[in-house]
Amino acid sequence: MSTRPPARDTSNNHAPPQPAAPNAVGQQAPTGSERLPPPPPSNTANNQHQYPRRPVAAPNTQQTVAPTVDHTSPVQPTNNAMPIPPPLAETQQPIPAPITVQSQDPMANLYTQMNNLNMNPVEQNAAPQPSVRALDDNAPRPPPHIRATGEPLEVITYCPETRAVDYSLYWYRLPDLPDLLICTRCHADHIQPTQLASKFEKIKRPDNFNSTCCFWFPRVKEFIWPEAVRTGNVDALREFLEKRLNVKACKGRNPTAASDGIKWFGMAGNEINGFISCEACYEDRIAGTPFETKFSPYREQPTGEQWSCDISVPFISRVVVKKAKENDWAGFVSLATHRISLPKCEGKDVQSNDCTWYMPRRKIENMRACEACYLDRVGFTRFENEFEKYVMPPGFDSYFEHMTQFWSCKLTETNLPLVWAMENALEQRNWSVFTSSAEVACRLPPCTKHGIVRGNWWTIQGGCDNFDVCETCYTSVLRTSGVAQFFEPAQRNPEATLVCDFCVASPRFRQYLRKYAQAVDLGVFSYYLDYVRAFASVPVCPGLEVVEKGHWWGYPNALFCEDCYLSFVADTKLGESVTFKKAYDERAQICQIWSSRMRTMWLKVCDASPPGSPESNEKLAEFTEFGSKRLKIYTQTVPQMKFIREMKLMKMQNAMHQGLLSVMYNGMDGLKSVSGAVDGNLHGNSSVGWYATDEGAQGAQMFNNMQAGFASANRTDEWMQIFQLEMIWKEVE
Repeated sequence: MSTRPPARDTSNNHAPPQPAAPNAVGQQAPTGSERLPPPPPSNTANNQHQYPRRPVAAPNTQQTVAPTVDHTSPVQPTNNAMPIPPPLAETQQPIPAPITVQSQDPMANLYTQMNNLNMNPVEQNAAPQPSVRALDDNAPRPPPHIRATGEPLEVITYCPETRAVDYSLYWYRLPDLPDLLICTRCHADHIQPTQLASKFEKIKRPDNFNSTCCFWFPRVKEFIWPEAVRTGNVDALREFLEKRLNVKACKGRNPTAASDGIKWFGMAGNEINGFISCEACYEDRIAGTPFETKFSPYREQPTGEQWSCDISVPFISRVVVKKAKENDWAGFVSLATHRISLPKCEGKDVQSNDCTWYMPRRKIENMRACEACYLDRVGFTRFENEFEKYVMPPGFDSYFEHMTQFWSCKLTETNLPLVWAMENALEQRNWSVFTSSAEVACRLPPCTKHGIVRGNWWTIQGGCDNFDVCETCYTSVLRTSGVAQFFEPAQRNPEATLVCDFCVASPRFRQYLRKYAQAVDLGVFSYYLDYVRAFASVPVCPGLEVVEKGHWWGYPNALFCEDCYLSFVADTKLGESVTFKKAYDERAQICQIWSSRMRTMWLKVCDASPPGSPESNEKLAEFTEFGSKRLKIYTQTVPQMKFIREMKLMKMQNAMHQGLLSVMYNGMDGLKSVSGAVDGNLHGNSSVGWYATDEGAQGAQMFNNMQAGFASANRTDEWMQIFQLEMIWKEVE
């Protein structure tokens, strides 16, 4: 199903650029001059408008999030008149270490949630101009300095960009825009060295309040802020931030329905048919630049169509900023046309002649990237010339050989270790950071949900039996990020199949990643290590699933699993006064505190009155009574919904099996008929028809069985029953 709008009728179409003729022939004779699209001059890779996509730590969507902050929000202004600029890293003053209450995360789209966990080195020096670094932009940089323990940094290691921060942290803001925050990293790099620093106030956001930086947008850094520094006026910045606050976030390449209410922009001249940008990307990268006049509001999205933002493609998002600064519209159209024409990389093994491949100039065994991933990860960065296009040797023998060879892309978005290593290499301006990781990762089995047998494993210093990091992730993630010293080799059963805890299929991957991001933000790795030690051996909250023979906390009609108790309930006012603490029960039970609704109700109980007071006991009784009602409705709805869905799945699988058998029997019928191996009698009946062989009749019967099975699996009355049960459950869920 297409996620781009249908093409407009026009004759002004731009075809993808044509490849240059090869100038060398051999078994592997790549040439840098043949790449599509043609690479920009090498010095462009050093410009500051590079925005590589980064892995992200996802915000906890099940956590209770307070409303947006206004002038009465629970923030702590430290200086309303003249904020004190943060000192350099080596002279930073300590702040109290925040304690973040963690709770369960739902699994969400991987790459959308992981595109911002950058491991930027701390840049200590600032130039007189806010958008110009004092450091040599080409000089290699070390990874960020992360301490084992100590006071957290006052200036965070890197800007979180789109990642929501839910722990206590210092921020800056304009006094009249309390909801629009600027991280201390952006403030130190861009605002503090200017005469406009006095216009911003410093605040401290408390725990459990989601905060995001609004200064990282390319339009702000490249256009609005330099102009504000030149004129000494922040009105344009204020106007942009006020408008940007009401714009819905970009959903990336995920299909977006009309019901989401996204406003779309297209090319005014329709240079690329169907090319669209969501309002967020338009405001961040196009509006206010020479390209603004090249775009106009797009037609309204029809109800039955799903679209996706083309500007969100990493390569295109970098190119549009670069070419807008150069006012090179034709160059942007050419590059964007070519990138959109490339198929999406699935990360699977494909025939080696199915697509264009890029390989490092200095050969690394099995290191290959498809053209789409090469452009998205490396195109228009300082390392684009470290790769070269693979040219298949001419001749039938070579063509046949490549038809039988299967290659996979190593820079696909699902290959987290090498994507992470590439981002760290870009941030550290050091190509060897990536090559040293790729040499190891490309010779090892991939880190997947299927696990690894007889591998080398690492765990945190001091040992942890239930926390394992595979060799690929240790080399590509931990070592390149400068935190390898906090891990040690671990002895594991060589015959056991283990899943790496840095694999997205790991049960606590989201929680670990969020704590990892916090540790790097604050420059203190104990935030991550302490969390791993506390939760590595704790079973993950079962959610809607029942658990038999388990330990429970809470009250008779409102039980809490160990995960939810330790990560949420224990830090609340009533956490120590629960009736049950690690009580064993062999019966099937469910956790009642994992949902956002129940957690909100629990917090209201805790805030009602001091524990033990009549008011507190009354609220607690209401909570447990609601838990009893919720449990009763659960037993009447959720198991029945699960049963109906499982039966439908079984019917669907059986129907597919009948269809496959029908194809096989029809094939046998055809072979017998062609070879004349028939008995001269007709086989079948009036319902399936008459056939020359018994196999033909059986194939027809199985085809009918398939159709009947699919019809039974999609009965409308059963879907309606599931819908009604879901509505009943959602009333208390």
